[in-house]
Amino acid sequence: MPNWCETTYKCVGEPKEVRSLYNAIRKNDKRKTPRVKNGFGNLWLGCIIDQLGGDWNKYQCRGEITYYEIEKDASMLTIYQETAWCEQEGFRQFIQEKFPSIEVYYLEEEPGCEVYYTNSFEYFPDRFYLDCYEDPQYFETIEEVAKYVTDFTGKEVENSVDSIQNALDEYTEEKEAAGEDVFFSLHEIGLTDN
Repeated sequence: MPNWCETTYKCVGEPKEVRSLYNAIRKNDKRKTPRVKNGFGNLWLGCIIDQLGGDWNKYQCRGEITYYEIEKDASMLTIYQETAWCEQEGFRQFIQEKFPSIEVYYLEEEPGCEVYYTNSFEYFPDRFYLDCYEDPQYFETIEEVAKYVTDFTGKEVENSVDSIQNALDEYTEEKEAAGEDVFFSLHEIGLTDN
């Protein structure tokens, strides 16, 4: 069984092409049965490729769309997916081949193997992810992370990953010694060029 990756696409391009992609997803979403037999359902990535006239066997399709929304001016379509292990780059490549004006920017988050990457800090500006026992937090700068950690630990934290992680470790030890169950995991979101 794979680790599941939360992948978000921002599909940006000419409104006509963005709308066509949106309509293909929506047609599959409204079906009573999947277009292609699979273990995911109507919004399996392979169903979308098939709807658009492609051969899903040629692309990585292990995953499904969980939510999608189009901007009012149809300049951007946001697609949320749950995929196996990582972003399914074949699906992204197919979209860009089928719709030449569309650029697909993505963020992939798979905590089991600590995979946190994006191909655009413009569309996904957060650079740090703090997984914690309460609500996970996202931050654009290391200074924001340090301030957040300083505020809840009550100890001044320097603007560095090591300083922040040390403060989180100390705080966790203190809380566990007091019988509380807490956890923190700080991750830097990497920039990839594909």
